[in-house]
Amino acid sequence: MDRVIPILLVAAFVVAWNVFFYTQSGGRTWSWLWAAFGTTAGSVLYFVAGTIGYTLDRHDRFVAHTGWAGHVIWSQIGIGLAMALFAAYCWRKGLQRIRQEPARSPRHA
Repeated sequence: MDRVIPILLVAAFVVAWNVFFYTQSGGRTWSWLWAAFGTTAGSVLYFVAGTIGYTLDRHDRFVAHTGWAGHVIWSQIGIGLAMALFAAYCWRKGLQRIRQEPARSPRHA
């Protein structure tokens, strides 16, 4: 029971944090465009880090005492490409949603 309470507290904090951002953004945090921005940024991070040989895995950096692998990290490039595919899908869905919504004037928003 002693281990369950901290886990429930962390879960409650995460839920409260997400609800806070959801209400503050007017519901936009769960939109396709927000997912597109996040996955695009993650894709670029993984792809570039894998290309230049910088490992993003904290365990590997701890064991090797350096973040540099000295070679291309193909697994990170693969993760970056997979995220790029998902980002492209999110961009497509998000831009379709924008085109379908009627134009709102700033006075009537």
